[in-house]
This record gives sequence, C-alpha cells and structure tokens, in this order.
Amino acid sequence: MAENTGREHFFEVITRVSRALHESIDLNETLQAMVTTITEVFGAKGCALRVLDPEENELELMASTGLSEAYLEKGTVLADDSLSEVFEDSLVVIGDVADDPRVQYPDAALREGIVSIVGVPFQVTGSMRMVIRLYFDTPLTLTEEDRHLLYFMAQQSAIAIKSAIQHSRYLETFRKVSAAIHEGDAVGDILETIVTKIHEIMEARGCIYWIVDTDQESVYMKVTSGFQMNALSGIEYPTLREVFRFEDDKAVFFKDVREDPRIPSTTGLGKQMVISILGVPFPIVDQYKGVLAVYFSRPRDLLQSEIDFVRDSGRQGAIALHKAFRYDERMLAAFREIIEGLVLALEAKDLCTHGHSLNVANYGKMTAQQMGLSEREAEEVYRGGLLHDIGKLAMQDNILGNLGHLSPGDFETIKQHPVIGAKIIGRLSLLNEVTPIILYHHERWDGSGYPEGLMGEAIPLGARIIAVSDAFDAMTSDRPKKDNMSITRALNLLLLEGGTKFDPDVVRAFVSAIKENIDSVQPFTMPEGTGNDVEAPACEKRKTQIPEWIRRCIPGF
Repeated sequence: MAENTGREHFFEVITRVSRALHESIDLNETLQAMVTTITEVFGAKGCALRVLDPEENELELMASTGLSEAYLEKGTVLADDSLSEVFEDSLVVIGDVADDPRVQYPDAALREGIVSIVGVPFQVTGSMRMVIRLYFDTPLTLTEEDRHLLYFMAQQSAIAIKSAIQHSRYLETFRKVSAAIHEGDAVGDILETIVTKIHEIMEARGCIYWIVDTDQESVYMKVTSGFQMNALSGIEYPTLREVFRFEDDKAVFFKDVREDPRIPSTTGLGKQMVISILGVPFPIVDQYKGVLAVYFSRPRDLLQSEIDFVRDSGRQGAIALHKAFRYDERMLAAFREIIEGLVLALEAKDLCTHGHSLNVANYGKMTAQQMGLSEREAEEVYRGGLLHDIGKLAMQDNILGNLGHLSPGDFETIKQHPVIGAKIIGRLSLLNEVTPIILYHHERWDGSGYPEGLMGEAIPLGARIIAVSDAFDAMTSDRPKKDNMSITRALNLLLLEGGTKFDPDVVRAFVSAIKENIDSVQPFTMPEGTGNDVEAPACEKRKTQIPEWIRRCIPGF
C-alpha cells in the first residue's frame, strides 16, 4: 500500500477522505469523489463502490476510478456469500486473484493487471449495504495500522454516503411537496406525501401529522403512514397537548418513552412497541396548529439534519394548510352570499316563510351540538336548515298561500319541493353535503314520508334533525288560517310523535336543546293588519329576481 499510510499520516488520510465526501452536494459527485480520493491516498490501481441489490442478489456499480470499461462490464457481479464480502463485518483481503476462489472473474482481473484486492464492506442504513473494493497491481501485505485505517475509512464513508443520500432524498421530497402546493393539490394528498416520505427516509415505524383546533380543543384531522397503532393515531386532544406541548412551538424528543417522565402513563402510547418519538409543532393559521410526529420501534439518536428535515417538511405542510384554510374562508364567504341570496329569493316569494329557514337552521344546529356532532357536522345541518325549502321557488303562489288546505293535486305538487331543492343545490358542488338533508327532510321515521318513503336510520341524520326542527317552527309560528301552538305544547307533541314520525333520539335532543336555549326560540308572527286574506306577491313578478341557473332547475320556468 502507499507509504503515507503510516501512523503519522493516519488522521491526515481520514481528513482527506471526509473532506472529499462532504464537499460534494450531488450524490453521484459525492460517490465519485470518495473513490477517487481513496484510490489516491492508498496508492491503488483503481477503486469501485458497489451497493447490494437484495432482490436480485447482485452488487450494482455506483462509482469507480482507474478501471477500464471492459473490466467494469465483464458481467453481473453476484452477492453470493461464497463470492462477496458485502455480508462480512470486517475487511476481506485477496492476496492473489489467480488462486482465490472468491474472485468471480479471475481471467478478467488478470487482463486488467489486477494482482490483489481489498474489500471493505459497510452498512449505510438498516436496509442498505455497500462495499468498497480497492484493486492493486502488486502483491499486498496489510499491517494492523492499514486495517484500522481502512475500517475507519469505511465508517466515514457510510456516514457521508448516508448523509448524501438523505440530502438528495430531502431535496426530492421538498421539490415534490413544493410543486404540489404550487399546483394546488389537495391538502390531504400533500400531507400524505410528507408523512410517507418521512416514514421511508428515516426508516421509522410510522409518522403522523395531526391538525388541532385549539379553540374547540379537538383534533381537526390527521394523516398517517406506517405502523397503525390506535393508541397513537387515536390520541385525543388533551393527551396530544400534554405529550407534545404544542403551545410552546418547540420540538419534543423522547429517546425512550418507556422511562421518560414527560410521558404520562395514562396516554397508552403503545410503550411496548414504540420507543423513540420526535414531535414537532407548527402554527398554521388562527387557532389551528399542526403536530408532526415520527416514532421508532427502537431507541434512536437523531442527527440534527434529520430533525431539520422533519421540521422543514412539517413547515411545508403548514404552508399548504394555511393556503387551504384561507381559501376555505373565502369559499365560506361565497357560501354565505349564495345561501343568503337563495333564502331571500324564497322568502320574497312567500311572506309567511319569513324567518322560517333561519329558525329551522338554528334549531337544527343546536340539536346537532346537543347530540355531540362535530362543529363541521353541526354547520352542515345549519346550512341544510337554511336551504331545506329552497325547492318551493318552483311552487305557485296560490299553493304556498294555502299550505295546510291543499287539494290532493296541489299536495302532490308541493311534495316535489325536496326533489327540486336537491336538484338546485346539487348543481353547487361546494354545497353537496347538504343535498341529502334537503332531499329527505320530509321522510318520516315510520316510512310514511316522501319523496322515497325511507324509514328509520336509512334517513340521513341531518335530515332527521331538520325534520323535527321544521315541524316545531311550523307548529309555533303564525300561518294564515291556522292558529300557532305554544312552545310547551309543540314540544310535548314532538315527544309523542318520537318513534313514529320522528327519530326518538333526535326528538329528545331537540327538546333538551330548546329548553336550554329557550331565549333563542323566535316563532314568526304575522305583521299587524294582515289576516287570512293576505295575498302573496305575484309569481311572474318574482321570476325575474331568480337567477337563470336556478330557473333551469325548476320545471315550468
């Protein structure tokens, strides 16, 4: 070997190899710099770096120097135990290629002028093994110092290669996520890419991205990759806050959750299967925060570059969420304008429906909250309540003015308003979730309703809630040719009809909600000076105020 491998040059050689590795940014440049420097400092004829392909059981060439194309293309290099040193934990020295059975292509080696080979195997990651092969054109004798130097060189190479590979994969992840954010991909897809890449690159047991609502003190959503453990992915808000302390906006690392006093025993974090956990919180927008957690099934000492990768990835997710929430706010504002316009169009058509839709919406939301539905689900019920009667835009004024006193033919006409309403709202993709509420709010628990005669839990829950709310407001509000009921009498009647017309659980929740919010009950009262001969505005007059896209959905317009 080269004369400069003595003890006095030991650290100089390690430094030169390390510098060559770390000064390159591109992975291919890093590997090429490594083999070139190693060849030079050891005075070898050539050097090759190969990586194990476990599926094909082959050693794939990654970089080389000093070797001819003919030699490099001599044939497949097998990773068989009897032929390759890649599975060894120490150096393998072949003093004479002509006589050693481990040389797969001895004739090619002799033609290349190779006499001796040193194989230096090393593990880069848990699933990646590599080997550096140094080729010499003279007989080789290794001293103990030479062996130590080669061993430490291999360790340095493993660290640098792992760092370069991770850096390359980090950049690939950042580019992919950035492109997805720029192109407006769905937030769920972006977060899934982040947790999947972190799970793969860091060889973790799994990865979870939680989004929490600090105002509601609830988990808004989560995206997971890897090992699914209910004790982890099913963590409730209080435990999540206690473990990761996301109000501090600082990374939290638990090397061993089994012994860490910061992990309360009541969390059920799967302590027998998860050992190390890294959690990084992020502000998103307003009351929303993100928590990105990576967990491992063995103790891990994380490099700063790994922590930075998780933090930067999580920050990209937070950017995507920020954009999405701000977009949602703009869309919700548009929702409100659309809904208000539709409700105003309906109420302008029928004086006696003034305030009815808003009442039904409010009662429905109170009931949904009483039943423990999420804020999002309660909001869907509210919107469904506002729009439940929108199909009445298609009804003639004389029919609307005679509700409760309709001929059989007119009653069949009015029964079409849920179908027409669902058709109108169905054209607005942003309101699709309320379409079933509109379509089925006249179905009855015993199957006696319309338009499809659904019964029991086949009726969507939102529609069951609005059915009760609608009936209550109709009973307690003024109508031409009909006396209104007191609140108490209306509630008692609903309780009697629970299990026949209405879902009994919904009725009980509705009654409780009304009693707890009695001041919110504001039945419609006919204006003074009006009576049973109130005349609704002319239908033709109102058509001109209805948007064209709505009129196309209504038969006869």
